[in-house]
Amino acid sequence: MPGLDSAVYQYSTLTSPAQTAAAQTLLASGKLSSIGGHHLQQLESRVAMMTGRSGAMSCASASAAVELVLRALDLGPGDEVIVPEVAWVSLGAAIDHVGAQVQVAPAGTDLTPRWEDLVPLIGPSTRAVILAHLRGRPAADIDRITEELRRRDILMIEDCAQAWGVTAAGRPAGARGTVAVFSLNHHKLVSTGEGGVVVTDDTALLERLRALAGDTRIALTGRWRTSLRLSELHAALALPQLDFLPELTGHLRRLQHQLSVAASASPLTVQVLPQPGRGEEGNGCLLGMWVHDVQTARELSDRFFSLGVPSWHPSEGDLHLASSWPTHATGSRVDLGSYLDIGVPYLPEEHHDAFLAVFTDTLSEVAHTRGGAHA
Repeated sequence: MPGLDSAVYQYSTLTSPAQTAAAQTLLASGKLSSIGGHHLQQLESRVAMMTGRSGAMSCASASAAVELVLRALDLGPGDEVIVPEVAWVSLGAAIDHVGAQVQVAPAGTDLTPRWEDLVPLIGPSTRAVILAHLRGRPAADIDRITEELRRRDILMIEDCAQAWGVTAAGRPAGARGTVAVFSLNHHKLVSTGEGGVVVTDDTALLERLRALAGDTRIALTGRWRTSLRLSELHAALALPQLDFLPELTGHLRRLQHQLSVAASASPLTVQVLPQPGRGEEGNGCLLGMWVHDVQTARELSDRFFSLGVPSWHPSEGDLHLASSWPTHATGSRVDLGSYLDIGVPYLPEEHHDAFLAVFTDTLSEVAHTRGGAHA
């Protein structure tokens, strides 16, 4: 994309000088273990404060964190856990690893289930629901789901892997569930390559999680424990990114809004996520589009990818889809193949118009090749 060489999609690189300095200091100290490390304490304190929770625990990965949470909550054989149809495969894998049964809730146009989608799946064996904030946007219907599950004494686990900087109905993503899990994976807004952070208000649960993850300073009898701790180095890399997160999300939202307005005017789109003027709750990192058919979604995705713009189009075999998991799914409410999203770059504002022009030109070209607007 000529003139747009400064577009940044790997947001962690924006704070690389501060990360490099922190890493050099830490490596010189030789204090890399999670035991006794002050960077880990800072990371956990910051994430807990950001989400309004009592405490946090860092972990080797978000996938490992989900399994630890299930173990710490004593979920196992005979229990059922409901997961969304669109999520990473490791959610189901964690449930299977503890011996519980996976139930899949269908997604709507926001890619997440609503309360009405959960009701038919809830039975006497339902112990927990995992609700995901997907694609940098808050989960739909979250306040109602939270209240209905609370009334039924069913645990809610928030999957916040893609939700750094997201607000859901006026509260931070991760503020509602019994526990919430964030990811530090390579593709996230706060990235250390791998890692995860669990937040909760349940101090006893937090102590069990720490013990199960391998903090041998905490007594825990009658339970196997492992070593899934995060290193001091990972925590040191995360801290500058947390400092930068408010500026990053503000910048991304501004460009995302411009793209949302342009996409909404295209004859290709049926629905744009977020809709113009409604992106203040998301973190701005992606623009989602529902188009008229699978072929249009695939062509748009391929076009953007060829221009160097990251794009995701759900397709057969994608491990983000329950249809690719070794479990029974009840079927979709929507044709997920008609959805795509593109990455929103961190880009100097003087180049926003140039990126917007490339975006609108691409939509126009695909509309032309596909015979114009769909009536």
